[in-house]
Amino acid sequence: MRPRSWTVLLWVLLVSTTVTAREAWASGREKRQGTVLLAGQPGGASPVLCVAAGLSTLVDFEGLLEPHVLLPPGVEERVGVLRVGARSLVVVPLRDLADGERVLLPVTGRTEAGETRTLTLALVTRRNEVDLTARVVLAPGQAQGSETVEGNDVDAVARMLLASHEPGAQPRLALVIYDEAQIFTRVDDVQARVESLLRMDRRLFVTVAIKSIRRTSKPWQLLRYRLETRCKDARSGVELTPPTLMTKAVGGQQRQVHTFAVWIPEGVQCLALTLEEAGPRTLRLEDVRLPP
Repeated sequence: MRPRSWTVLLWVLLVSTTVTAREAWASGREKRQGTVLLAGQPGGASPVLCVAAGLSTLVDFEGLLEPHVLLPPGVEERVGVLRVGARSLVVVPLRDLADGERVLLPVTGRTEAGETRTLTLALVTRRNEVDLTARVVLAPGQAQGSETVEGNDVDAVARMLLASHEPGAQPRLALVIYDEAQIFTRVDDVQARVESLLRMDRRLFVTVAIKSIRRTSKPWQLLRYRLETRCKDARSGVELTPPTLMTKAVGGQQRQVHTFAVWIPEGVQCLALTLEEAGPRTLRLEDVRLPP
């Protein structure tokens, strides 16, 4: 297989500022920043990356150095891929993929320890959105319970609490615990709700519980997530860094608990959280009000 020339790849990147890109913008397609994709789950589906013709998607990898792609036969004439930096790729399709079509993109790199690692991304085209930037991280292991939070983590929280109660100190930690009726969403046979928000200065921890309604329900598998600054469907105009999935606790197949951490800029009052799996079920938690 002959490699795609650098000239063609650079031309593909320039297309994003031409007529094809303007047509994508005019279609009402929302350009997403900061989507996080979870890869490497045992037996799991490939994480989905939303791409569009003429628009470049920058993909950053955590824990994977020198990522490169050997495009399968038939794909190299449809998709351009260029490595930029030690941990990033740019993906640009020459034309939109058909409805329901998925193009698998195998990415090979090496870990910090020097081991070869390969993961697969599934490229799709959606009418309503495109990922302009995305971060790919390896799926975290399952937490075993509160006993996993030990040592320095407990000490740090204790010091924060003590500092918050010192005479004259400004409150530096805020915890809000929600009841069943607050910040709740349901799609088909799966539901999600925000259980708590923990704020330490500008760092925010958002804990979400996901529950299958029926025992026969297909287990939920988180593959993509995104936090945005949004109050009652109105954007605040402040971009967030991609959030980090801190813990994942699974109680059988019926209930999961995820904790996300994100650095909150000054002035942000509420968030919207989107959780996606491989199938059609997408959970959106809107108007999540931040603690003061």
